[in-house]
Amino acid sequence: MKKRLFSIVYMFLLTLAFTSLVTVVKVLSEERIETNQRVKLERIVLKVLDVPVPAQASDEKLREIFRDRVKAIQVKAKTLYIHYDKNGRNILGYAFPVGGPGFWGPVFGMVAVGPNATKILGLAFYRHSETPGLGARMTEDWFTKQFSGLSLYPITGQKKIFYLKPEGTGKDPNELDAITGATNTSAAIESFLNRDLDQFLREIWDSVRKEAEKNA
Repeated sequence: MKKRLFSIVYMFLLTLAFTSLVTVVKVLSEERIETNQRVKLERIVLKVLDVPVPAQASDEKLREIFRDRVKAIQVKAKTLYIHYDKNGRNILGYAFPVGGPGFWGPVFGMVAVGPNATKILGLAFYRHSETPGLGARMTEDWFTKQFSGLSLYPITGQKKIFYLKPEGTGKDPNELDAITGATNTSAAIESFLNRDLDQFLREIWDSVRKEAEKNA
């Protein structure tokens, strides 16, 4: 009887010890993953807002820069990021998430616009399922840098803010190079990015500006 009781208690304690260890590892891993995701997001926000970050900056340094220069606000259930100058008074730009269905799965990105919302400052995509060497080229600098300086108001007679055309065929300033060999991915980006920019200008911009000026 005693041996049986001992075995039961032993197995219980052993199970409890392993369960506690797994729980501790899980909690620590989740915290680390959450921190990494936060740093990745902040790095993307700083990039599209063109906030200077030293090339070899540690995660701690990057987060310090983010806290000093960027403020997150909630407007109409959306998180937006405001870039202030070093004095914290003048607004230099706004960043907000963009995204939609790609060819193989959802695409997530971040775009920044100037203080008067008349042009794009930067664009970056940070998560997607597109084909390496084809649709995945959306993350390459040659593609995203085309959007820097792009006017947010379409040319007279055109309905979209920008169009993606076969490489080298664009004639107007808002006709940019599509990704060669990735027609469907290019079409998806053209669709959801035009939609998100238009929505920002029509539905969110006035509220963002008022909230940002109030917090300056």
